[in-house]
Amino acid sequence: MSFSSKAKNELALIRTEGKCCNRAELSGIVRVSGVLEFGGRNRMDLRITTENPAVARLVFILFKKIYKQHSELIMKENRNLNKHHSYEIYIENANAILTDLDILRLTEDGYELNDDLPESLLKKQCCKKAYLRGIYLGGGSLSAPEKSYHLELITHNQQFAEQLVGFMNSNYDLGSKSTIRKKNYIVYIKESEKIVDFLNVIGAHQTLLEYENVRIIKQMRNNVNRVVNCETANLTKTIDASYVQINAIKAIDDYEGLESLPERLQDIAYLRLENPDASLKELGEMASPPIGKSGVNHRLKKIMEIAENIQRRRGSL
Repeated sequence: MSFSSKAKNELALIRTEGKCCNRAELSGIVRVSGVLEFGGRNRMDLRITTENPAVARLVFILFKKIYKQHSELIMKENRNLNKHHSYEIYIENANAILTDLDILRLTEDGYELNDDLPESLLKKQCCKKAYLRGIYLGGGSLSAPEKSYHLELITHNQQFAEQLVGFMNSNYDLGSKSTIRKKNYIVYIKESEKIVDFLNVIGAHQTLLEYENVRIIKQMRNNVNRVVNCETANLTKTIDASYVQINAIKAIDDYEGLESLPERLQDIAYLRLENPDASLKELGEMASPPIGKSGVNHRLKKIMEIAENIQRRRGSL
């Protein structure tokens, strides 16, 4: 089961007693997953579609609990790309409900769609969280943290998407942004810590813990890989440098003999020939008496300069 489904299944089981929170949550669900249909004579019918049965059951319960509305719940077979069934809730003559949810507004010319956030439903902190929970239940998705850190909320109106970004960031500092994809306006979060904060705000605590566990394991693996890569790079660098140093030592030995070198350079030259894989620090520890890494590096550089001078002299003959 995907993280999106796990979160929605968990959230759909949350039952709040306050009518204000129930209205806010239902308003969020309807805002992003509801479709309004003209029923004639200024009448609006409402159709809500979801692929999650737990969400469909919650919507059915909320309509019954808040408005004593026995809505029609239909299960449809989704034949596109072998997807699961979809669930459709249909309510005729939903003007009063949509107005109460601050999705429709009554004007002198009739009803009009409200493209703003339902400020009348968002006066309490509990209602603000319930509204975001509804938005996620209606149009949210969450990528598995093994793959990427990405949470998004699908909306259908630019003005609403921009207001939702401001609402999320000003109230909960979630670092959300918006973009357009095809005909939808997507509000998204890409920072793993902010996604965890969002899950905490909407009450998906079990999903949050599982998400955190996967995220921590992923970070540990990435850290191990970085350490391994760093060590591999350092080892490669050591071996490459050792190869150049050994060639220089052999050149001196072939043309003038290592005994021509000062004693301190002879000692480090023999140590390098006997320990081609050793680091500068390790060579210094082998020396008698031991010397530091910088001292080893200085002596090897002197050996390479002597080898270069020998090769130049031989090239000029």
